Amino acid sequence: MKWSVVLRIVFVFVLALYPILVFFGLRVLPPGVVGLLLAVLLMIRFGIIGVTERSTALPGFIVLFLYATASALVGSAQMLLYYPVLVNALLLVLFAGSLRSKEPLLIRVVRARGTPVGEHAIIYLTRLTAIWAGFFLLNGLVAVWTTTSSIEIWTIYNGVISYLIVGVLASIEWIYRGYYKKRHEIDD
Repeated sequence: MKWSVVLRIVFVFVLALYPILVFFGLRVLPPGVVGLLLAVLLMIRFGIIGVTERSTALPGFIVLFLYATASALVGSAQMLLYYPVLVNALLLVLFAGSLRSKEPLLIRVVRARGTPVGEHAIIYLTRLTAIWAGFFLLNGLVAVWTTTSSIEIWTIYNGVISYLIVGVLASIEWIYRGYYKKRHEIDD
């Protein structure tokens, strides 16, 4: 396995642990330092993504970097809690916005992998894109609510429960996909 792939996996994992890192980080560091660390992590993460992904990822990274930089400058612990809200909002815009195009996001992803996309797949992937957009809307709303609760509730929801929900949703989709393919007699 290439080092670039390992680094990408490590940084996705570290950024996914953001709520837990904030929870413990705020116990020993000033909020501005935690915001600065987030900005540095985002810069490194952007630097190691593939060249072909950079143009797509750039607007989201700019928003997240500006947020992290503002968090560092303001030095507010409360401001640091809005990172999951912002990530969900960006993913909502990405997924829901793609539904207005000729090729919703998940169809583009499948085609980019070189997989042919049939008529049933177009319908299926368009609906799946809408489901994920709905998830990011609801998850973002809950993330907003958690910013008004205790840091413990914020950490548990944004650092554990939301990822479990993603896993359940992905598992349900994987099971349903098998049923859908069988029902419509679609071979892999």
